[in-house]
Amino acid sequence: MVFKEIIGHERQKIVLKRLMDSGKMPHALLFSGQDGIGKKKLAVACIQYMLCERGYGCGECRSCITINRRTHPDVLFVEDDGPIGIDIIRGNREKKITGINEEIYEYPYQSTVRAIIIDQAEMMTQEASNALLKTLEEPPLFNVFFLITSSEQAIPLTIRSRCRRVGFTSLNEDELLRYGTGVLRLDDERARFFSTISCGSIKAGLFWLQEENLAMRRRLAELVVGKERSFLHTTLISEKISQTDRQMYMYLAFLLSLFRDMYVIHHAHIPSSYVMNRDIQELLEWATVDMEWIISSIKKIHEAQHYMRYAVNRWLLLENTLLHILRV
Repeated sequence: MVFKEIIGHERQKIVLKRLMDSGKMPHALLFSGQDGIGKKKLAVACIQYMLCERGYGCGECRSCITINRRTHPDVLFVEDDGPIGIDIIRGNREKKITGINEEIYEYPYQSTVRAIIIDQAEMMTQEASNALLKTLEEPPLFNVFFLITSSEQAIPLTIRSRCRRVGFTSLNEDELLRYGTGVLRLDDERARFFSTISCGSIKAGLFWLQEENLAMRRRLAELVVGKERSFLHTTLISEKISQTDRQMYMYLAFLLSLFRDMYVIHHAHIPSSYVMNRDIQELLEWATVDMEWIISSIKKIHEAQHYMRYAVNRWLLLENTLLHILRV
């Protein structure tokens, strides 16, 4: 039942259910794909399926409910925004932090298996990654790790090689439209707008449905393509949209989609239906675009995403990134 609530990813559901039913569930899985498409939700559904008191992930028993509420004693969640430090993995007695590596050597309290979800696994520091690696090399038999990432290459190869990879693709417009009408209860026009502005991600769509974010999105696009040129506006916009890690990630992903769309419009010679940001397509068509600018800008945005793993000043990082990619 819990699997039916998840939009899309039918192949992944089949593969995971077969692994669980056969008793051949790997000790660690790496869920890799675009942010906000349901990877973590599917990981939670897998855990509910494994620990369900009725044996099929009913979503209604005490075990399923407590997993959803993040209160099940045999399920560990690491899902806070920001860097994942070594204390989370190894523990710190002085700070009274019990680490994952300490928990997993205790037998599960209620079930026969313990599950550990590490969301945004790419945010682990080098020390944290090294500490987790030692555990993944010789894990206790009664633990299953779910590493969730939207930036697989940022995770050390040594960790990736010890996980069973499950790749996820972006949701298509039909799936997003179904989510908009069936889950969000949007009217047809609003749901269709949601399906196009989401760029394959439910999380992104929900973010851009907020009027303030939508307006700032257009202002940022105007700034990037050179429609509006102002150092002051660059500074003010950078300050506004870098207030939280989540905001910063959303706008960096949006910038990547902008340059992807400009490539599609000006160089790829494919139908305009492939453009993701159709609500601002006129700005992208107006811009003067060359490949050197697209490539260098994408590289700079990827660098900013990489530095977000560390304790950096978000405002200065974003301002510096924009100053390098603005069309002058």
